[in-house]
Amino acid sequence: MKFVKYHISIILPLFLLLFSLESFFILNGVINNYEKKLSSEYSIVVVSKVPLDKKNIKKEIKYFYSLKLSDTDNLINSLKSSMGEKNFQKLKNALPLFYSIKLNNLPTEKELNDIKEKLLSYTGVEKVVTFKRSYSKFYNFLLFDKTLLMYFTVLVMIIVLLLIIKQAEVWIFEHKQKFEIMSILGAPFWMKSAMLYRVVIVDAIISSLSVWMIFFYLVHSAKFISYIEKMGVTLPIFDWLENGGVLFGAGIVVSIVSVTFAILQLNKEEQI
Repeated sequence: MKFVKYHISIILPLFLLLFSLESFFILNGVINNYEKKLSSEYSIVVVSKVPLDKKNIKKEIKYFYSLKLSDTDNLINSLKSSMGEKNFQKLKNALPLFYSIKLNNLPTEKELNDIKEKLLSYTGVEKVVTFKRSYSKFYNFLLFDKTLLMYFTVLVMIIVLLLIIKQAEVWIFEHKQKFEIMSILGAPFWMKSAMLYRVVIVDAIISSLSVWMIFFYLVHSAKFISYIEKMGVTLPIFDWLENGGVLFGAGIVVSIVSVTFAILQLNKEEQI
């Protein structure tokens, strides 16, 4: 019973850490996909009295991708029948040029304001519409979630390290007599700690496999996919073999670092 309790005390914190880590990976992938989607759909509308020079804009506007003149002929021609030829020509001459500027990357709010100010400084430009509110609200919400989850994952990692170190110290204390005998007999470091390393490696395998199975089921669940689609985002495509390797590697590294620290502390106390 004590042995099972010890295993659970290692598996649970490792599971929490790896679950947080995998959540961060998925959210990061979702944000990257959403950025690509926004980049392809987002454009800045510029109203100008004079034609714009694409080369100058490309030099000065950050993330510039393309400049396209909007076709207003259909709109103008639809009004032609309701007014005389003279008035129609006046309207056509007075109507400004409408340009659509696409970017190859999503700018920050500050960068977007700088782009707007530069465009407004051009001769003939009357208005610049960035549609900042329409794209930034949900995007900023995703970025906030990503940042929050990143800090949470780091915090969980620190707590997990401390918990595993404490559990390793408990295990070492329970087997202190065995360690002392092995030290007297001149057993090397790896031999004294081999059993403890085996225990945490097994726990890391169990934890990483559990997290992998949960997320594999989750991203293939029809309800979860439907919920994601309603939010207007898409899940990243994962190499699940590679993903499982990352989870296993993270669990192994955290476990071994914790155990090594605990054993080094024991050796330090023995030398004192």
